[in-house]
Amino acid sequence: MVINAMEQIMKDLLDEYKDRLQLSCTCSTCLDDILALSLNKTTPRYVTNIDKAMYIKAEFIDKQEMTSLLVKLAECAKIVSDNPTCENYR
Repeated sequence: MVINAMEQIMKDLLDEYKDRLQLSCTCSTCLDDILALSLNKTTPRYVTNIDKAMYIKAEFIDKQEMTSLLVKLAECAKIVSDNPTCENYR
């Protein structure tokens, strides 16, 4: 099995920071839209085992690297919040 380790890293960041991102909606559709958009702006990092994803996550202990991921996440959260596509805003 091939896994994009960035997916779990970005999911964890979104879970950790979603209360601070001032989202207009926190339904699963909007959160998935934020995650998808963020992943499209992030270089994928593939591993063959979910346990190996921890090695990739360890690289983001560096504050500069983590900050760049947070900036991408915040930018994508703003885009989705400004243009929600969920049932709550139709």
